Amino acid sequence: MIELKQLQFFTACVEEGSFSRAAEVLYTSQPNVSKVINELEKEIGIKLFERGGRGVEPTEDGRNIYQYAYEMIKKERSISNLIKSKNKDMLRVCFNHSRSLAQVLADYYDYKCSNVYITMREGDTDFVMDDVQHFKSDIGMTFIIEKQLPAFQYALSRSGLEMEIIREDPAQISIGEKNHLSRIRSIRLDKLIDESFVRHSDDYFSLENGICMLEPRLKPAIDNAIVSNSVQFVINMLTDAGKCNISVPTFYKTRLASGVSQVMIDPPIKVFLVCIYRYKPAGFALDFLNFIKSQNQAPTYMNPGADI
Repeated sequence: MIELKQLQFFTACVEEGSFSRAAEVLYTSQPNVSKVINELEKEIGIKLFERGGRGVEPTEDGRNIYQYAYEMIKKERSISNLIKSKNKDMLRVCFNHSRSLAQVLADYYDYKCSNVYITMREGDTDFVMDDVQHFKSDIGMTFIIEKQLPAFQYALSRSGLEMEIIREDPAQISIGEKNHLSRIRSIRLDKLIDESFVRHSDDYFSLENGICMLEPRLKPAIDNAIVSNSVQFVINMLTDAGKCNISVPTFYKTRLASGVSQVMIDPPIKVFLVCIYRYKPAGFALDFLNFIKSQNQAPTYMNPGADI
């Protein structure tokens, strides 16, 4: 039977390209690495490496086996981390990309005097739903446009998930100073048809897709938008390239990035911050949820200028 130790030695050799360098990583001797690999090859009846004077290179079979061995090692590390943290108070959350949500989580950590073990992941709404459904996070936070809410609730029910609305804000257009719309106060959706956009995701429940349900003529511009899950890259595209982004107002102590302003959409479009969960929040998940509600603040707006 293949042992985990053998797979650890095997993956180290593939990644280091040398038995001697693998020995350094594994804190053992080169002869011991060679012995373990030889025993593994004999046990499975497959040659895993081509040996040479300048190191080792995995065979085709070795490369195929490495993919599976790597995943097994990765899962073993995840189990080990879970065991190490089981005696700690844990909070596992998953958010849409949001500086405000990141800030409120950091303040919650400070409020608990660092006596909580936190894991926080970010992604689009599909990612957040999948994270909660597969028990990687206890709760998820995502932004949903009112028009999308019935379909979102149906998708949640199909995945065995529930939801609670935390707050409601109007959708905004984030723009940089180089954009010709940067000094206006509000804008109609039909005036954005010829604009160029950058977005965090292209999943079905994204704010952009929700906006297109309300103004179908925006779809070509949204379909051609630059897509990036990097918050900083999105900000750079707003400030340096004059792009637009569908967003929500900043809230909870956070300010807009330097050089970025937000323009109100007229007429207003409701966006809900929704908490999703598989089981009713309890423990630190419930405590964090109550913390968000207790700190709920009015959004911050930056909309100088005129209507358009």
